[in-house]
Amino acid sequence: MSHLPHDILVNILSRLPAKSLGQFKSVCRYWFSLISSETFVKLHHHQALNDIHTNHSRIFIMSNHSMHSVDYESPACYEEGVDDDDAKGFVSLNNPLTEEAVGERLLGSCYSFIYFVCYNQCILLWNPTTQKTRLIPDPSMTDGDPFYGLGYVFSTDDYKMVRASCCISSKSISFDVFNLNIGYWKMGQASDIDIDDPDLIEIFFNGSLNWLVRYRGDHDKRAKVLSFDMKYEIFKVTTLPDCGAFFSLGDMKGCLYAVCGGDGADMEIWVMKEYGAESSWSKVIKLNSIEFHCGYQLWPVCFTKEGDDVIIDIDSWTMVRYNLSNKTIKMFKFRGTYLHDWLVYHQTLVSS
Repeated sequence: MSHLPHDILVNILSRLPAKSLGQFKSVCRYWFSLISSETFVKLHHHQALNDIHTNHSRIFIMSNHSMHSVDYESPACYEEGVDDDDAKGFVSLNNPLTEEAVGERLLGSCYSFIYFVCYNQCILLWNPTTQKTRLIPDPSMTDGDPFYGLGYVFSTDDYKMVRASCCISSKSISFDVFNLNIGYWKMGQASDIDIDDPDLIEIFFNGSLNWLVRYRGDHDKRAKVLSFDMKYEIFKVTTLPDCGAFFSLGDMKGCLYAVCGGDGADMEIWVMKEYGAESSWSKVIKLNSIEFHCGYQLWPVCFTKEGDDVIIDIDSWTMVRYNLSNKTIKMFKFRGTYLHDWLVYHQTLVSS
């Protein structure tokens, strides 16, 4: 490979998993310089986000500050997998919160990054693949409870951190946006938005941050999705179907979905087939909580790259892989001794 033309070598390496590239840096000085370059890192990032053939996604699991990265496509993740191949399924991660001497109260993700909203008035941005971190000062906003989001703008190749709060009396949202490339916060205001406080953490989908808005004290009001366009920095509200209590949003193979259920009830997944169109909501999946021995809540984590399988979290205690057609269940080997948090991220080399 050392004799390959530069363009061909870059084309080959940019399609490889980030973990392999980290090892290939030691091949020679030329490869180290190439793989470490900003141009190559951006190229690999774009390849990973657009690659439909290779799974670059991982599940991050945190239990009592024990952190793991899970390759849910690997047979080694599951109880019937090869016992001596566990390292390919579960990888222990260093805890960045310990290194930075901060404690988290919220966590979210967007592609390459996981972020922690910390108690010491800062946001810790972390790439689990490279283990690199960045501390972002949390701007001071006093009106309402803040909610957060991290999104990506494809046209400018830039991540943005958003911190916002609702003012119910004036039907408005105050927000700050931190552009990672520029490195500072800027303020904004959105009016004529009549919602209650959204969930504190979002899902990034279709170039927008999307928060679930539930009206816990008013059963006559239907749940909604609050969206923030990352490129144009504008808010929009979309109403959810009138079918019960929603508790989660996610990405189902290119469509935004919302999950209805909880408290031991069956789980329903509703998909918005045309993003932003309220009339396009359609129920596509219903799962029986008794089948999974669920006491509280079934939570869809992600869908597999190929096939008809979905990874499901049961009661924040264990995870399974469920085939929707055959109705078969594969149990994860991972067994925590505490309740866990989880999220999905991409393995890339991009830094903050």
